[in-house]
Amino acid sequence: MDITSPSYARPFALNPSQDDLFLFNSSFNLVRTNGISQRLNIPVLDHTFSQEVDALFSKEKSQGKVNPILVGAIPFDMSQPAHLVVPEWYEKVTPMDRTMTPFVDPDFVHYVHESGFAPSHVDFIGMIEDVLSRFASDSLKKVVLSKILKLTLDKKVDIPRLLANIMAQNPSAYHFSVPLDNSVLIGASPELLIRKQGNKIFSNPLAGSSKRSNDIDADKQAAITLSNSSKDRYEHQLVVDAIRSALQPIVKNLKAREEPSLISTPTMWHLSTHIEATLSSVYTPSIFDLIKCIHPTPAMCGTPTLQAKSHIESLEPHQRGFFSGLVGWCDAQGNGEWAIAIRCAQVSGEKVTLFAGAGVVPDSDPESEWLETSAKMRTMLNAFGIKDDVI
Repeated sequence: MDITSPSYARPFALNPSQDDLFLFNSSFNLVRTNGISQRLNIPVLDHTFSQEVDALFSKEKSQGKVNPILVGAIPFDMSQPAHLVVPEWYEKVTPMDRTMTPFVDPDFVHYVHESGFAPSHVDFIGMIEDVLSRFASDSLKKVVLSKILKLTLDKKVDIPRLLANIMAQNPSAYHFSVPLDNSVLIGASPELLIRKQGNKIFSNPLAGSSKRSNDIDADKQAAITLSNSSKDRYEHQLVVDAIRSALQPIVKNLKAREEPSLISTPTMWHLSTHIEATLSSVYTPSIFDLIKCIHPTPAMCGTPTLQAKSHIESLEPHQRGFFSGLVGWCDAQGNGEWAIAIRCAQVSGEKVTLFAGAGVVPDSDPESEWLETSAKMRTMLNAFGIKDDVI
């Protein structure tokens, strides 16, 4: 069903008391679902995953559904269980007009009762210094190290109202709200891993970031500095090259600009490259086959992938879970969109966990990476209406 979405209120027309509402909004589609017809909780890397997906769709079609859909979240580590469901009901509607004047809910405010980083500032700096010491002695080129911020707020979070604030403050992002077993993964990602429409695929990796400024001149200078930064351009090129290399054997007419462009969110500048390609007519991979080829990219993990992932597992004191994994949807016709789960929060009642990562390369400065990860958390802190100085 295709329906024009006339306002920010449109995504919340369903009963907000339901705890199984899923939403994914991009400039191409707004997908809403509720109810659970079937679940799929095995790892994407499990050898039976593709057959399980086919079986889910076949069962739905046997019950009269023409083009069933699968929605949910895939973890950073695809050897861990995914959280995917076939909903009882869904609609794919025309996305809201992103040129609408954004609004902010001034009464949506939260106060922080408790907060804490993992790792601590000292330990985070130590992690980066550990990685920096290894660049000269082996083939490692980049490692993405992350931190989480755990918050206890003054009241239970109103999820539909939070999502409205997220969408209003970050109108050009990939908005998502994914119900998990005992929490909700919710956010506004700027980064598309993969979109598949027929035999066309699209990706928009981001790597290389700079904090924005409220001062117009300083903000413009931050963008120029990022654009000219050899460190950030090197970090970005690693990601583009990795995606291009992974896709080349299975696509044709791959297009990617030689020079990255600049994009902005309300809090950050990013280097960005749009990649598009046509799938071969001889072999047409599923969207999950494509995901397995390119996730995690060096933007979320590092390069070489296995080596970087090993360092992440040995250094980070927390489990990433779905953070820096994927959120999105796909249908039985093979179409779908999956964004990277960043600029997001996992919310359970009044408990909130935020996540942010920084790409560590030979020219990285440990303190600058700490500040960058804190700046990335500002997207969600603003959406919660948190004014406390917790970062």
